[in-house]
Amino acid sequence: MQKVLLHFFRISVAIAFNIIIFLLLIGLAVEIVRSVWELAPGLVKNRTNLNFRDLVERTLSLVVILELLRAFVEYFQFDRIRLHVLLEAGAAFVLRELMLLLFDEKISGIHILIWSLAVLILVLARTVALLFPPLLFSSTKRMLSNTEQKEPKEDQTSS
Repeated sequence: MQKVLLHFFRISVAIAFNIIIFLLLIGLAVEIVRSVWELAPGLVKNRTNLNFRDLVERTLSLVVILELLRAFVEYFQFDRIRLHVLLEAGAAFVLRELMLLLFDEKISGIHILIWSLAVLILVLARTVALLFPPLLFSSTKRMLSNTEQKEPKEDQTSS
């Protein structure tokens, strides 16, 4: 019964992640098309009333979406969420917000310091995550495979 439930859980998670990846790909395509659609007339007609801030915001949003998409894809590759990938997505988001605030010129010196510290903490955490990968996962996986190998032997001896 437990194996059936575990199998059902894995299938459910795979379906959910596939839907999320599909929606992220659609969002990515929509953002790219919107950015090009709004940028193209300005390039052809040499208009100066383009909203440059919107273009910067969309471009930075694309970077964040790409990082999130990468996190979901790597989940399928390694059957776990890798911490350094999530920290990269977080750093991309924090940098996006910081750059937009700087672009709008609506940020004080102390807020720049706070946002910069957030970026520094995320980068340091990512570095630590890369330098010290989790050993627990590999040992847990080995323990699970060892118990699965032992179970059939115990069943054979009890019959």
